[in-house]
Amino acid sequence: MYAVIEAGGKQYRVQPGDFLQIEKLEGDVGAPIQFDQVLFFSKANHEKAQIVLGKPYVSGASVQAEVVGQGRGDKILIVKMKRRKQYRRTQGHRQEYSQILVTSVDTGSGEKITLSDEDKKLRLSKFQSHLKPKGEAFTAPILGSRKRLAAAAAAQAKKTS
Repeated sequence: MYAVIEAGGKQYRVQPGDFLQIEKLEGDVGAPIQFDQVLFFSKANHEKAQIVLGKPYVSGASVQAEVVGQGRGDKILIVKMKRRKQYRRTQGHRQEYSQILVTSVDTGSGEKITLSDEDKKLRLSKFQSHLKPKGEAFTAPILGSRKRLAAAAAAQAKKTS
C-alpha cells in the first residue's frame, strides 16, 4: 500500500519504511509527525488494485512518520550580472530540510499498515544523513581606524600586564 501526501507545497509518494527529505518541519529528532493531507492511496491485491482518490483530500486517511534528521542542504549561489555595466551581485542560499521515516499509512476505513519495530531499527541503523547542522551566525569584524584598533589593543595589553 502506498499513499500520496502533500507537505510543504509538494506531493510525495510514501509507503511504510520510506525515508523522505522535505522542507523543514518543527520538531526534534525522534519526534512523531502526522500528515492528514492525503491526496491518494492505493492498495494492491493479487486480483485487483484498490485506488481511492480524494477531493482534494481523502477523509480520515493519515500518514504517521518520525523525524530522523534536521539540517541544511547544499549551498546554492545566485549570481546576477550585466555585462559592460560593472554590475555583479552574488547571493547564497541554504534550504533547511527535515528527513523523516514513514512508519505507518492509515486509509481512514480501518485498514492500517505499520512498519515493525525490527524493520524500523534495521532501517535506522543503515540511515546516514548528509544534512549539516545550522552553524553560528556570521558577525562582521569590528570597524574602525587602525589607530583606534592599535590603541584598543595597547590598552588591553596594559590591563593584562
